[in-house]
Amino acid sequence: MQHWNSREELVKIVKQLVGVPSISGTVRENDMADEIIRIVYEIPYFQKHSENIFSKEIDGDPLNRRAVAALYRGNPDISKTVVLLSHYDVVGIEDYGHLKHLAFSPDEYTEILKKEALPIEVKEDLESGEWLFARGIMDMKAGLALHLGLLSEVCEKNVPVNLLLLSTPDEERNSEGMFAGVQLLFELQKKLGLDYELCICSEPSFGAYPGDRSKYVYLGSVGKLLPLIFCVGKETHVGEPLEGVNASWMAASFTANMELSDAFIEEVGSEKNPPPTCLKLEDLKELYNVQTPTSAYVLYNILTLKQTPKEILKKVKEIAIQSSEGIYQKMHRLYASSNPTKQLEDLKPKVFTYSELYEKGMERYGETFKSEVEEIFNKETSVDFDLRKLTVKLAQGISRYFTDLAPFYFIMLAPPYYPHVALEEISERDQKIRKITEDIISFAEKNFGEKIKIQQYFTGLSDVSYCRLIDGDSIISTLSEEMPLYGRKYDLPLEQIKKLNIPTINLGPYGKDAHKRTERLELSFSLETVPHLLKQLVNTVFEEVK
Repeated sequence: MQHWNSREELVKIVKQLVGVPSISGTVRENDMADEIIRIVYEIPYFQKHSENIFSKEIDGDPLNRRAVAALYRGNPDISKTVVLLSHYDVVGIEDYGHLKHLAFSPDEYTEILKKEALPIEVKEDLESGEWLFARGIMDMKAGLALHLGLLSEVCEKNVPVNLLLLSTPDEERNSEGMFAGVQLLFELQKKLGLDYELCICSEPSFGAYPGDRSKYVYLGSVGKLLPLIFCVGKETHVGEPLEGVNASWMAASFTANMELSDAFIEEVGSEKNPPPTCLKLEDLKELYNVQTPTSAYVLYNILTLKQTPKEILKKVKEIAIQSSEGIYQKMHRLYASSNPTKQLEDLKPKVFTYSELYEKGMERYGETFKSEVEEIFNKETSVDFDLRKLTVKLAQGISRYFTDLAPFYFIMLAPPYYPHVALEEISERDQKIRKITEDIISFAEKNFGEKIKIQQYFTGLSDVSYCRLIDGDSIISTLSEEMPLYGRKYDLPLEQIKKLNIPTINLGPYGKDAHKRTERLELSFSLETVPHLLKQLVNTVFEEVK
């Protein structure tokens, strides 16, 4: 068999992979897993060593989705192994509008776009002939194709390296496919004695700022927290708005103080994390009437470089206290002119975290409180049921026990959680990997005239977050206390991740407009240069890293 690690063959594989509509949260993800295994079986090595093809189902998944893996042992005398990590799911296609039937057909979709009204930059790329458009072609079927191409070449040439290809579902939703991947990595490590020297992910380059067209290699990835701020108001008639506190106002006040807050901005060298932004704001009043809303919630996206969940929660609580004070001061001013003797302290929103209010519930109501919360925990869920919604249901159930404390802010963490990861300065192994990365960048410029920049953190979120855990004990403690679904409906394997401790590099293709209908892959760099860089990277790891 001729290996596939050339532009012509890689284009075929990319189109083949894109052609499977593996939208996250659907049964078609299973079709993608089957397709990957079928492709791997075309490699003669795996026809002889079918025992080296593995799969691991997501625990409790109604769709029985699974992570798939293939292990090439070109040097079985050593335990050192490099992991090639990818995800095979994609986001939905509603944004493709009337052309969504072509979203997974790169040739047809690229051709028909020539008849569409497009931005100038998109038009220029389209007319160059060096770009292919389709859903998932950039994020990240091309990266998976690169790994399959590399695997085919090292197998054909009997290169003395050990590679473990690992591809996961569900990355675009909760990354639970990588939880199965972590379990599989852990099992193979124990069973086969593998030593994971490095994880190479091939997500595409993301712009560091609007209009950035640089190519990057990433030495880590940002983390993500999803605080849910549940707002319990004090009801009143709209004709007497000063007799209560509108939960929608509480949510809006919090959002005004929280949105893009620089309190959460971190700097590592020249890099910054994006500021926090609201993902959902909703009141829970179901029917129209003239009573003010009694409950609402806000869901916030916070990306981290070094901040721990404990530090983030402290800042979120401070924002809630600031919002409460703002509400109190406004009501005080309004009352001052008409009823200066009115006592308003009982209308100033209090602030509780999940652990604080749960403890108060146990003190007040004991087993009655505990059993009702357990009943909500045990609610049957399907793949379509959003874990954020279940967290809201928990907040509602718990809050019903504390109507006497209204109004109050109730803060907890909702899934998913992504740990931030980076190479560590105190680790000799990590610093050798950094040096290898710098050498790859020099190799790219010398041999291909390509200037690639190093970034410490990939900002697009990635499954590499589950390869290692920094400040593990602190993280596990905080999530256990403040994320009610952790270890229940959300089985994040932090203890296993902590033990694996695999350093990561992200080196992948170049594209534009991930998650947009103009998502596209540049072909020359992505499918001609990057294969050489990945091959050089793997060879150098086995030559130099001890």
